[in-house]
Amino acid sequence: MEIGWVIRHLEDSMKHLDKELTSCLFEFRGKVNEIQNGNRLVPTSGSESEVVDVTKSKVTTALNLLTKHKSIKDLSDSFQLHFNELAPSLVLCSSPRGFRTAWGLRSKTLSVQDAEAITNDGGQLIPVNDNSRLLSCEQQGVVLGPHKKLVLAVRHSEGNYDDSLDELGRFTYQPPRDVSGMLRYRWCQFLSKKLKIPFILIVVMWFEYRLNDKMNQLFVMSPAKIIDFDDDLSNLNDSIHKPLKLQLIPRHEAISTINLIRSLNSENIDIDVRAELPDELSREWAYDKINTSEKGKQLKRWAQKNSKNCPGARCNHILFRELKLSDIAFGHIVSQNWTSAFTFMLDKVHHPDNLYLTCKTCNSSLSNNFPDPELRKEIVKEGTIGDWLRLYENSIRNIEK
Repeated sequence: MEIGWVIRHLEDSMKHLDKELTSCLFEFRGKVNEIQNGNRLVPTSGSESEVVDVTKSKVTTALNLLTKHKSIKDLSDSFQLHFNELAPSLVLCSSPRGFRTAWGLRSKTLSVQDAEAITNDGGQLIPVNDNSRLLSCEQQGVVLGPHKKLVLAVRHSEGNYDDSLDELGRFTYQPPRDVSGMLRYRWCQFLSKKLKIPFILIVVMWFEYRLNDKMNQLFVMSPAKIIDFDDDLSNLNDSIHKPLKLQLIPRHEAISTINLIRSLNSENIDIDVRAELPDELSREWAYDKINTSEKGKQLKRWAQKNSKNCPGARCNHILFRELKLSDIAFGHIVSQNWTSAFTFMLDKVHHPDNLYLTCKTCNSSLSNNFPDPELRKEIVKEGTIGDWLRLYENSIRNIEK
């Protein structure tokens, strides 16, 4: 009994990230056990491939390299250190459009016109800096973070592996030819899925540019996130040798994600850290777009159909299906009057993450006050409008009238 109490006490004192990583480790190690001995055919470039021998022994060594630490705190510190090293490079990154322009040049040497096209589209041309691992002239494809646990950056060279970059900035990055590298890809994907935060890395291209009759090296970088990993994580035995699927993202999205990762270090393990809603989705479902529109009625009908109830206590948490649509309202967690007094919040007051569904009685009783602790707990339990969009966007859009 005493030991059980000690364990629970330790869990209660853990930071949010420590607790999440503990769960990640346990589940990932179970999935790694699926991997069987056997050769894997790994594409290299063009139509060529290389056979890589995967064994249980190599997988165990790789797993220890990626996840073994003296304590969960050490693993958590290493995770934070990784993204702290990445963060300062984000301000040097180009826009996705500028990076696509550089990608499409299909040449390692820039002309003046090429350089102008890149910068006109939001690209930044960065000179060599031998003090930076990202801005030095190395041929290494994958750049690893501190302690070699996670992928910090990838270097793209024209003509290697898959050269296609679609209009949405999506591309496939070549798989490693060693078991540790293979498992590192899956570990990064797994962390993204379980922590519910995009895994951010930097994509780097380098070019030659003649300046003052001397050839110089210039770099173009963009942040990217790992995408489309559900199939890879469903069976590691089938996917251990698969490539990474990546998508270029703007700097502000990468910076917001880094801030979310830092927030995981909170000592309040009851906080559910949310990935930022895409800008287009947050604008489409903002308060002024849903309050008296068909979109708002879609949300209300969806809540009725899915047995959602009001988080307020005055109505005794009435089910929305027992109310007319006109008796259901959109409440603000931080009130409109409050944000008028503190104007730095004005652009967030109507954001879906600040909105929740409530009955008119409870909404009017709250007036301009903040939700009390019990109401906040119920809002978190039932979900904000932003939470519903993250989980049920397609279902909400397709709800019948």
